Amino acid sequence: MLLINYGRNVWVRCRCGNQWLEPEISRADFDALVGGPHGTTYPSVEAGLAALGFDGVFAGIYLE
Repeated sequence: MLLINYGRNVWVRCRCGNQWLEPEISRADFDALVGGPHGTTYPSVEAGLAALGFDGVFAGIYLE
């Protein structure tokens, strides 16, 4: 699962491409989880999703 901080909201996304707003995780919770000097910032949400493998390319594929 990937946590996305976009504006004042925190979204959760899985590798299959499903995404939902998670109202139980606040911006402060998000900042506490990812705080530190080792984060990566991407030019757009779409660029970050593709770089991290959460762009839904593998949606519906099951590996054995």
